[in-house]
Amino acid sequence: MKKASDKDPPKSASALAAAPARGPGRPPAADGRSVSRASILRAALRLAKETPLQDLSILMVARSMKIAPGLVHYYLGGRDWLTSGVINLFYKELVKNWPAETGVWEDDLRAAAKLVYGHFANYGGVAAYVVSNSRFRIYQLTAFSDKDWGVEFLERFAARVHACGLSAERSALYAHLLLEFIINTGHATARHIHPAEHRKFLEEKTAQLDPQKFPNIFLDRFSPLTIDGSVAFDELCRLFLLGIKTDLATAREPNGALEAASRPPRRSQSKRGSALPG
Repeated sequence: MKKASDKDPPKSASALAAAPARGPGRPPAADGRSVSRASILRAALRLAKETPLQDLSILMVARSMKIAPGLVHYYLGGRDWLTSGVINLFYKELVKNWPAETGVWEDDLRAAAKLVYGHFANYGGVAAYVVSNSRFRIYQLTAFSDKDWGVEFLERFAARVHACGLSAERSALYAHLLLEFIINTGHATARHIHPAEHRKFLEEKTAQLDPQKFPNIFLDRFSPLTIDGSVAFDELCRLFLLGIKTDLATAREPNGALEAASRPPRRSQSKRGSALPG
């Protein structure tokens, strides 16, 4: 029997209807339950709360649903379609909960950033994939007239940054860096990396340091121990917003030369391009 490759698209409606060796309709699960592409992707997204998406196999999804792995191949077409399908569903949920605009760019951007951070923190498996892979970060495989929800998300997020009033180039820079910060902070929260979650261990280790040899570490030994995901997000978000407001103030000065003076020299774009699309 031919194994579906990662590049194979899901079965078309006509192909599903014409599939041999079974009766009409969808192939059922072993217990007679109906299986669909949507139900498989929902099950996979649930697994991606904990399991890194790069480690989430078709076999794991099949076992969680108590169905044959062949059914997952049948409806999705291969591993790439599974990965992209899960991320697309992830972004769809994010867009469906997108916060309404208030008309105050700072409040609107903070609200959007907080939503994105919480979503990545909730789906640690998706965050683990996105921090280490460029493919499917934004742009998704689509079939059956599916909408690319990664693009829908990026459009909304970029609009929140553009609303601040900076130039297109500065807005793009802030959008890219802010999104990188959000994803990495969400991943750290999901994986329990922040210092506050390792307070006892860190207190014991720093207590063993010689304050004469490591005076700065010893001086600040208690401050990092309060940093958890929410503290890290709130403080770094504040710094990003402060940076935007500083750029705005500089650009409005009579002799402000933000674009010419404070912007670093442009570099030739690599083949990989921005880390936003994938």
